[in-house]
Amino acid sequence: MSFRMKASLVVIILVVFVVIGFLWWQTTQKQPSETQGGLGSELYQNTENPAENLPAVNPLENKPEVNPLSDTNPFSDIKTNPFK
Repeated sequence: MSFRMKASLVVIILVVFVVIGFLWWQTTQKQPSETQGGLGSELYQNTENPAENLPAVNPLENKPEVNPLSDTNPFSDIKTNPFK
């Protein structure tokens, strides 16, 4: 190997070690940052869900019984288990 190739290899290895050392130093120096309450967090905490205050709007909740044949089957309440 020539001197020039050895020198460039040493420089590349040193640069890689410097980058790895810098990244390791950055990860050890990081401290968890405390989130400060801003305008968005204050609005989120003070607002309510508007869907909780809506009245019930189900039209079938109090529907009348209009099927005349629903009371004609005497066997509608009998349930048999064929495997018993």
